[in-house]
Amino acid sequence: MQLKRETMNSQFFLAKRKLLNQREVTSAHALKANEQLSPDELASLNWEKRKELIRFVFSHNVFYQKKYKAAGFELGDLKSPEDFEKIPPLEKQEIRDNLESMVSHGFNASSLPSSTTGGSTGVPLKTYCDPSAPGSEISWRTLNWWGTDISENSAYLYRAIPSAKSQMMQRVFLWPSKRNWLAAQDMDEASMELFYRQVSKSKPNYLIGYVGAIDIFAGFMEKYNYQLDSVKAVWTTSAPLPEGKRAYLQSVFNAPTLTQYGSCEFYWVAAECLKQNGMHVASDIRHVEVVEGNEPVPVEEFGDLLITDLCNHAFPLIRYRLGDRGRLLKKSCSCGLPFGLMDYVKGRISDKIHLPDGGAIPGEYWTTIFDDHTDSVKSFQVHQFADYSITVYYESLQQESCAKAVAAVRAKLTAKLGSAVSLKFEPKKINVNDNGKTRFVVSEIRS
Repeated sequence: MQLKRETMNSQFFLAKRKLLNQREVTSAHALKANEQLSPDELASLNWEKRKELIRFVFSHNVFYQKKYKAAGFELGDLKSPEDFEKIPPLEKQEIRDNLESMVSHGFNASSLPSSTTGGSTGVPLKTYCDPSAPGSEISWRTLNWWGTDISENSAYLYRAIPSAKSQMMQRVFLWPSKRNWLAAQDMDEASMELFYRQVSKSKPNYLIGYVGAIDIFAGFMEKYNYQLDSVKAVWTTSAPLPEGKRAYLQSVFNAPTLTQYGSCEFYWVAAECLKQNGMHVASDIRHVEVVEGNEPVPVEEFGDLLITDLCNHAFPLIRYRLGDRGRLLKKSCSCGLPFGLMDYVKGRISDKIHLPDGGAIPGEYWTTIFDDHTDSVKSFQVHQFADYSITVYYESLQQESCAKAVAAVRAKLTAKLGSAVSLKFEPKKINVNDNGKTRFVVSEIRS
C-alpha cells in the first residue's frame, strides 16, 4: 500500500509539472532513459555531445573562436576522443576577463540566469546558465537512486531559504508533498527545536543540506535523543563528506547518508548510489577529465578536475578547471547503472565558525559572503582565532568598489554575530593552501 501511494504521488507531481513546464518533464524522462544505456552507448552519447558542442562554439561563440585560434586548434582537428584532450583548458581568470564575450550568439546575458560562487577556493566568480539545459530534473533521477522521489516530503538545511510568501506558494504548488526549511546560518537551539517539531509532523522522506548544517542538527538531535523515523536518505552537499562523519550521521538519522559532487557553475557532476562505492559521473550531461597541468593522468591517479558542461550552449564551459582535485576509478558498481565512477572529492574544506554561547555557523555559509561582489573581491579567507574573534582577509580587484563591498559584508556579519564576537577585515594576499586548495574558512576552535 505504501508503494502504491508513493507511485500515485509521483505521477501526480509529474502531471502538475508537465502542465507548467513540458520541457522539464521531457528532459526528466530522457535522463531516466539514459540509465538503460550500456557503458559503450553512454560513451558514444557523451562523445557526440562533445563534438556538437565544439561545432557550436566555432560558429556561435567569439571567446572560444579567439581562444582556439590562438592555440592553433581548428574544428577539423577534432577527429577522436583523444583529440578533445588537445583543446586548451578554460581557467577561472579567463571567465573573469571575458564574461560578456563568453555568451554565445543568440543569447542575451541580461536575460540569462546567473550563478555566483565564493567557491572552495574563496575566489568569487560569476557564470551564466542555459535556461534550456537540465536543472532540477537531474536531482529527480538521483533521488530515485536513493530509494526516494522528488514528490515525497522533504526538509532543507540551506544558506538561503524561501521567504514566507514563497514558502506559501511552494506549499500550494507542491501539494500534497510538504517542504520544511531551516536557515543554515540561524541554527540556534530554538530554531532547531522549531524545525524538529515541524518535520516530526511532516515526516520528510529525505533530508537535504550542507554537510556542516546537517552535522550541527544531528548533534542537536543526539543531545535530546530525538529521532526522525521517516527519513530514507540524508543528502549532503557543498563540502566533502568524510567517512567518519558519514558514519556518525547515519547513526543519528538511521538512514543512508549520501553525497553528490557539483558546483555553482554546474550543480550536478556526479553522485553516489546506495552502494556508496564512489560517485557515478553523470556523463550524459557532463564530461570529466583528470589532468596534471594540461596533461591527462592515468585512471586511478589524482589530478586537477576538468569539467565540460555538455548542455550549456548559452555560456559554454569546456574543459573548465574547476579548482578541485580528484580521480576517476576503474572499478564498476554492482548497482547496474552505466555511469562510471569517480572518487570522492576532498578538495573543498569547510570549518564551522563557533560562537561563545555554544552555537555554530557552518563553514559553507561563509563561502558565500562575497557572492554579490564578484567584480570587487578577488579572494577571501575567514579565520577564527582561539578567543572566538574573526578576521576576514580579502584581496581586492578594484580598490574603491572593494571598500564598498567590505563595508556591506561587514554590516551583514555584524548584524549576524552581534557584539559577542570581535570581527575585523584585513587586506591580504590569499595564498594559504591545503592540498592544493585555499582553505576559505579556518577555525582554531575545535568541537
